[in-house]
Amino acid sequence: MPITLITGPANAGKAELMMDAVRRHLAHDEEPLLVVPTRTDVDHYLRELAGDGASMGVRVERFAGLIGEAVSRAGVSEPLLAGLAHECVLEALCTRAGLPATPGFVAALAEVLVELQVRRVTPAALGQALSSWAGADGAGASRGELGEVFAAYRETLERLGRLDSEQRAVRALDALRRRPALWGATPVLLYGFDDLTRLQLDTVETLGRLVGAEVTVSLAYEPGRTAFAGRAASFHALAPLAVEHRQLQARAEYYAPPARVALSHLERSLFEPLELQAARVEAGTAVRLLEGGGERAELELVAGEIVELLSSGMAAEEIAVLVRSPGSALDLLEEVFSAAAIPFTLQRRRPFGDTAIGGALLGLLRCVPGADGSQQGELTDLLAWLRTPGLLEQPALADALEVSARRRGVAGAEQARALWEQRHWPLETIDRMLEAQGRGARALCDRAARELYWLFCAPRRAGACILGAEELDEAAALAAGRRALGELRELARIAPELAPASASELAGSLQRVELYSGSGAVAGAVTVLDPLALRARRVRAVFVCGLQEGVFPARARPQPFLAEEERRRLAEVSGLMLGEQVDALAAERYLLYAAVSRPQERLFLSWHVADDDGQAMSRSLFVDDVCDLFGESLSRLRASRPLGAVDGSSSQTSPPVSAAVARSLRDERLLAQLRGRVWSASSLESWIGCPTRWFVERMLRPGALEPDPEPLARGGLAHAALRDTLEGLRAETGTARLDPGNLVRARELLAEALAKNEADHPLSVAPERRAAVRRRLQADLERYLAHAAAAESPLEPKSLELGFGFTAGDHGSALAGEHGEAGDLPALDLGAGVMLRGRIDRVDVSAGGDAVVYDYKGASAPAGARWIKDGKLQVALYMRAVENLLHLPVVGGFYQPLSGRDLRARGVLDGEAGLELECVAPDVYERADLREMLEEAVTAAHQVAAEAGRGELQARPQTCAFRGGCMYPTICRCER
Repeated sequence: MPITLITGPANAGKAELMMDAVRRHLAHDEEPLLVVPTRTDVDHYLRELAGDGASMGVRVERFAGLIGEAVSRAGVSEPLLAGLAHECVLEALCTRAGLPATPGFVAALAEVLVELQVRRVTPAALGQALSSWAGADGAGASRGELGEVFAAYRETLERLGRLDSEQRAVRALDALRRRPALWGATPVLLYGFDDLTRLQLDTVETLGRLVGAEVTVSLAYEPGRTAFAGRAASFHALAPLAVEHRQLQARAEYYAPPARVALSHLERSLFEPLELQAARVEAGTAVRLLEGGGERAELELVAGEIVELLSSGMAAEEIAVLVRSPGSALDLLEEVFSAAAIPFTLQRRRPFGDTAIGGALLGLLRCVPGADGSQQGELTDLLAWLRTPGLLEQPALADALEVSARRRGVAGAEQARALWEQRHWPLETIDRMLEAQGRGARALCDRAARELYWLFCAPRRAGACILGAEELDEAAALAAGRRALGELRELARIAPELAPASASELAGSLQRVELYSGSGAVAGAVTVLDPLALRARRVRAVFVCGLQEGVFPARARPQPFLAEEERRRLAEVSGLMLGEQVDALAAERYLLYAAVSRPQERLFLSWHVADDDGQAMSRSLFVDDVCDLFGESLSRLRASRPLGAVDGSSSQTSPPVSAAVARSLRDERLLAQLRGRVWSASSLESWIGCPTRWFVERMLRPGALEPDPEPLARGGLAHAALRDTLEGLRAETGTARLDPGNLVRARELLAEALAKNEADHPLSVAPERRAAVRRRLQADLERYLAHAAAAESPLEPKSLELGFGFTAGDHGSALAGEHGEAGDLPALDLGAGVMLRGRIDRVDVSAGGDAVVYDYKGASAPAGARWIKDGKLQVALYMRAVENLLHLPVVGGFYQPLSGRDLRARGVLDGEAGLELECVAPDVYERADLREMLEEAVTAAHQVAAEAGRGELQARPQTCAFRGGCMYPTICRCER
C-alpha cells in the first residue's frame, strides 16, 4: 500500500479530501484511524463524522493514540516509567553527576534524551561520538558528563525493568518492521499537521513503507512560498517516501463572498516579495485592527467586537480567539470575557498547585516538619490548606488567622499553627503526615493520596451531587494528583532511594504536575486557544491577540542543553546529528499564515501599546506585513481603547485626560447614611483629597492584612507616651507644664510610658528593628521635651487626648475611651446638620483662660496660611470644638512636630490676645483674619457633607495619595 501525500495552501480543501478518504475506507469495510493534532480537533472531527453517520466505523486519535495503538499491536508489554517518576530518576542522576537538578535543567536533559532514544543512539555510540569531539577540539568535560548521564540513565531503566515513552515507541515500531502482519490493514490518515517530529516521520515511514498500511498525510505546504519556508523540512522528508503526491491549488470560494477578495488576497500575498504581490485591495469589514492602551484594554476591545458578532447572529462556536501568551494573560481574558457575559471555552495546561485541592495538599505537605525537625512551611501554606472549600465549617476562621498572623508579623507555618491552636483545635492532620513521613516514601504517598481525596470530598460529603462545569478542574486535579502519587509510590517500591523522602520533597515534585483545565470547542461557546491548535479546523471569525514584538513572533529559543554550534560540531566530527536546525522566524511566519488563513468571514488583529503599568510596548512587525497588503483605511480606521478606560466605547484617538472623574452614588439607603453621618476632621480631609479614596477607606473599610506601617505605629506610641508623661507629671507635681526644673523627671516618666504602651503599639514586626526604632523614638521625644521645657510656655496643659462626639457602642469609642473621656463631650454641631467628632491631642490654657489647641505631627507641620488651600481642617475645627464644648476663648491652634530639626509649632495665633508664645512670625494673625479662617474651615466641612449627601463621588488622582497619584488604581481606574 502506498503513502499518499496531499499538500496545498490553507484554503485548498484538504479537509474535504481527507473526509472523502475516510468515507472511501468505510465503504470498503475498513476501519481507518484518523490522526489529528489536538484534543479539540479530536472532539471536532468526532462530531463531524457523527453528523455523517460514520463515527461508528472510524477512530479519531492524537498522535499519542497512534503510538499507543502501535505499542498494543506490537505486543510491547514492559512497564512504562513516565511522569513524576521519570523526572525523579533524572533529578537523581543529575545530582550524582554533579549537574544542576533544577527543573529547567532536568527538562533540557529530557529533551536531549528523547532525541537520543528516537535516533536509536546507544550509550556506547554517544560516548564514542563525544570522545571524537573532545579529541578534535580539546574540550568536552560537560559533554563527557552527558555521556555518563545517558549511560547511567539506560542502566537505571534496565535495573528497574522499565521503559521510557520513546523507548517504548521505538521498540514498537521496530517490532512492526520485523513482523508487519502485527499491524494488519488498518489505514492511517494524518490531517492538520504542518510539521512532523522525527518520531512521527519514523512512524509514517514504518507504517507506510515497511508495514504496508495505507497512509495518507495531509500537509499545509506550497513550494516557493515564503510563508511555508518554515515547514519545508517535513515535506522534503516525506516526498521521497510518497508513491502519490497530490498538490492542491488555492480556492477563493473557501471564503464567504463579502470577505472573499480581502481574505483571499491576504492568503496569497502574505510575506511574498513585493514584485510577486498583487495590487493592494481594501480590507473592508473582513480585516480589522484593534489597538489597546494596555493588555486589559486590548481584551476589552476584543470582547466588544465578539459581543457585536454574537448580536448579529454569528454562532459562538464559529468564533476563535488565538492567544499566544500563557499564564496571567489567560486569567485576565477569563475575567474580561466573563464580565462581558461572553460564553467561552478555554483549555490549557494548569499547574496542579493552582487548583484548590492541589494548592491545599502542597500547603499541607510544606507544613510538615522535616525529619531533623526543620520547618520550611510559611503562613501562606497553612492558609492554603485551611481554606480548602469544605474543610472548615466557618471559613472566616482562616481569614481571622491571616489577619492576626500578619498583624503580628508571623510568617512561618509553625508559629501560625501555634496561633491557631491557641484559639481553636489541634491540627492533627499535620501530625499524621509527619508520622507517615517517618515510615517511608510509600507510606507518605499513600497518606498524601488519602488527604487529597478527602480534600476533594470535603465540600461534597453527605451528598450525591453531580459535578458542575466549574468543578471539573478540581476533578482533573484529583485525577492528576492521584496518578502522580501512584507513580511516585511505585517508584518508592522499586527504587526507594530515588523517590521523595520527605513531605517537602514530595511537595516539590507535585508542584511540577500539570493538568488540562477547561474543555475544547463546544457548541454555544467561543473557543480560546493557542494558534497551533487551530490548524485542523475552520471558523467564521478569528481574533489573533497579543501581536507584540517578542510574543508573536516569539524570540528564537536557544537549544537548552547543547547549543546549535555544538550540535553542528558534534555532527561534523562524529556523524551524530541531534535535532534539526530551525529557522525561528520562518516558523513564526508560517504560524501567522496559518492563523490568518483560518477565518472565512472576519479577521481581527489586536495588540497593546503599553502594559497595564504604562510601560511602552512595541507592536509586532507582522501587523505591518498585513497592513502592506491593504489600503491605508485599514490602519486609519483601527479601533483603539485607552489604558484604564472604564466606559464601553472605543475610538481612534484617546479621550482628553481629566483631573477629576465624576461618579455618582444612587442607593437611597447609602445616601441617607451619608447624610446622617457624624464626621471626623480626618475624614473630611480624606474626602477633600479624593472622595473615591474616602469611600474605599471610610465606607468599605477593607480589613488591614499587613501590620501597621512603622510611621503609624510610631505616631500611636508617641501620642500615648506623651499623654502618660504629662499626666504623670501633673499627678506628681500638680502641673503638666514642662520647665527646666522638672525635665529630668519628665524624661524618666517618658521612658516608663514608652515601656508601658509599646505592647499596644508595636513599633515593628521585625524583631531586629524594634530596639533601633524604639531608641530613635525615645531620642526624638526627649528632644521635644527639652525644647518645650526651654520655651517655658505660659500655658498649662489642661486636657490630654480630649474626645468628643463618641457614644457607647461606636466603633470609634474604642480609640477614644480608654481613659474615660470618650463619652464626656457631645459631638460638635457645625450647623446645616453637619456633626463633628474627634480627639484633640492637647488643649493648653493660659492664666487668663485663653485656650490653644495642639495636634502632634511626625516631622513637618503645615503653616496656617495653607490650611484651607491644602484641605487641612483638623486644628481649625478643633479650635471651634474647644470654643463651643469647653466654652473657652480659643486664641491659637498649632501642629506640633515631634521630630526633625525645627521643632517649632506651625499654625495660627491671635496677635491681639497678648500671649507670648514661641512661633513663626507669619503664624501671628489679626483676630478678624483668624476668625475668617475658622469660618472658611466650617464652610469647607459643609461643602464636603453636601457632596457626600448628594453622592458625588469624584476621583482626584492629583491629590489622592501622598505626593500625588492614585491610591487604588485597580478600583478607581481614573485617567491621570
